[in-house]
Amino acid sequence: MTQRRIYQDEYPYFVTFRTNEGLPFFEDIKYTRLLSRVIFKTCNIKCFDVISYQIMPDHIHLLVMKNTRAQPAVVARGRTYMTAVVARQIKNVRHKTTNAGTAARVRNGEREDGGYNITDLLHGIKSYFINELRKKHDIPYTIWQRRFYTRIINNDEYFKAVLNYIKRNPIKGSLPSKYHKSPYQYFNWDIISKTLK
Repeated sequence: MTQRRIYQDEYPYFVTFRTNEGLPFFEDIKYTRLLSRVIFKTCNIKCFDVISYQIMPDHIHLLVMKNTRAQPAVVARGRTYMTAVVARQIKNVRHKTTNAGTAARVRNGEREDGGYNITDLLHGIKSYFINELRKKHDIPYTIWQRRFYTRIINNDEYFKAVLNYIKRNPIKGSLPSKYHKSPYQYFNWDIISKTLK
């Protein structure tokens, strides 16, 4: 039986997603740089802020939060009316060479709330990355497991624990120093300090 995912966009999400069969794909820094760019671009398109991430050889930890500055579409009389912000994002996705995969074609802009959820974000990251691998590195297969794991961070103590977990994950895995800095590890200290006020 498939478990239903709960969406609570007023809280950060801690997401973990993995490569197929534990493939240590991200030992190669060129793929890590590409994934880092994909994460930021897709989060921008899908109206999420990247708080932190850690790219490990065979899995990724991602801490994101719905961007409250973004204005979702408004539904009226059965039609979706986009705000200027969302309309610009759609135009950019459709007319630039950069895309965030199938999901980034803004098919979900037609949903009743006009916004994106964490499932849309992860689908966008995974599919965009695979498309870029095909174009730039001629890798025709998918590297991702289908499922991903997510937790809603609903208090400060849990938020601090997740940040600490992300920071210490390469140490726990006895990984070399490259995993402790960009592009493998990222923290947005501005958002973190505002969240913990």
